[in-house]
Amino acid sequence: MESAQDSRRRDMRKVSLLWVTLLAACTQEAPPGDGQPALPVVLYAAYQDGDYLPTLLSEFTRDTGNLVIVRNGAVPGIIDDVLQDRVVPPADLLLTPSVSGAWRAAEEGQLRPNYSPVVAGVASWLRDPDNYWVALSYRTATVVYSPELFSPIDFASYEDLADAKYRRKLCLSTSALAVNRSVLAMLLQKLGKRETELSVRSWVANLALPPFDTEENLLLALESGECALAIVSSDVARLASNSRLQVHTPLDVYSNIEALGITRHARNPDGAAALVDWLLDPDVQRRHAAHVSSFAVTGDVQDRHNVGAVASGEEEARLLAERARYH
Repeated sequence: MESAQDSRRRDMRKVSLLWVTLLAACTQEAPPGDGQPALPVVLYAAYQDGDYLPTLLSEFTRDTGNLVIVRNGAVPGIIDDVLQDRVVPPADLLLTPSVSGAWRAAEEGQLRPNYSPVVAGVASWLRDPDNYWVALSYRTATVVYSPELFSPIDFASYEDLADAKYRRKLCLSTSALAVNRSVLAMLLQKLGKRETELSVRSWVANLALPPFDTEENLLLALESGECALAIVSSDVARLASNSRLQVHTPLDVYSNIEALGITRHARNPDGAAALVDWLLDPDVQRRHAAHVSSFAVTGDVQDRHNVGAVASGEEEARLLAERARYH
């Protein structure tokens, strides 16, 4: 049975599609062959490394002749600005560090669908079912642990960390981080509200130290031996310099993504779609995934939980963390 939230989402997307059609009819640009210069593709991204994307996308310009303008900003400010159309020049493409930003943009009718066959070739769990966003890369929630004390058989699932044998041994980063919100949101789908909250309360009871503000500080505590195991996103887990530590991904793995979506007000939607296709090229994917210590979305990708569930359950996950005193 369709939920009220799903019904609202469907109605909003119908309105978004109508606006996209009207805007395209009213604002169609003259083709470059008529003496008009090709518009650049304007990409807004929440990226800490301000040099990486312009350098990477200069290759797209070399390959296609289409210029890309990159605007970096902090989360959530840049997402709010794009959604409220407060950015100059207007955004053609939005790149978010978590699926939540793209999901929110689609919910608010600020993205247009992308029916590219290249996008359709990406695994269904890594893209929006209505084609409003697609993953650029993905990362998983892993368990980093001391092999002197534990083995992977001890934590086949994330909820296993609620076992009392981990008392004063477990460490976590703040529940505000995307990796932890994604785990909570997907546990809610799997276990329901009551069982998830009981598990999270047991996590809190097992903590050796208060939750860390960053995953990098959490990793340092693991390497120093202050913690024996922790949930850490796969991109940060790869930074572990202490060979004593081991990384394990539970079978019921949870993931989050970088998400790309073409904006409703895009002045160059065709250029934006071409850039998305280029970013999904296997060679570009391989190099990008290596740079950001994540996984490519093309090639042999196993089926997993659809990452849209992370975003749709984020508010419920936040409230659950508050009730469980997981700060």
